Amino acid sequence: MYKKLKLDNGLRIIAAPMPKMQSAAIGIWIKVGGRYENAANKGTSHFLEHLLFKGSRNYTCRKLKEAIEGVGGALNGFTSEELTCYLVKTPAKHIDSALDVLSDMVINPTLPDYEIEKEKTVIIDEIKMYRDQPQSYVYELLDELLWPNQPLGTPIIGTEESVNAINRESLVDFKERYYNVFDIVVSVAGVFDYGNLSKRISRIFGKRAD
Repeated sequence: MYKKLKLDNGLRIIAAPMPKMQSAAIGIWIKVGGRYENAANKGTSHFLEHLLFKGSRNYTCRKLKEAIEGVGGALNGFTSEELTCYLVKTPAKHIDSALDVLSDMVINPTLPDYEIEKEKTVIIDEIKMYRDQPQSYVYELLDELLWPNQPLGTPIIGTEESVNAINRESLVDFKERYYNVFDIVVSVAGVFDYGNLSKRISRIFGKRAD
């Protein structure tokens, strides 16, 4: 059995209590992915997802990891054609801290220029690696055949040209356009106090109408 709550600003909360567990998981799901991009900015969703793990207003990159992994949790994210997700799995007693970390990453990323330049190299190497693996590259070719001349037919990771064109300004513009509360779902599963957690989520996101 799960519970659903929609805030006045449009953000949705889905909670699934699992009292027999000893852990909890939180996901922040954003309605943006590869299909919302064009040839010029292809790969921006994926690039931005990587950058949010490099630090936020209240947590450096190291503190992000220590706050989650240092207490036995796991911090991760992924980008697909239609959504981007940031997620945490943690011992139940650390769920409040996990929510603070995950929400600060999404709301207040620092997006430093030097990390952007470093990440370009990482992602371009990743593109080349996929091209060198026939079992991966064949799916890219198949997408091109199935979805010609449209975003779904191009790789989520982007191309060398589109990734090289990404800069801080384009990342900030993209985030402001798509990371809006009415396009966000916060999901929680495991052991937690629903009343307390829903109030915390409402307090964190409730005043954000942009």
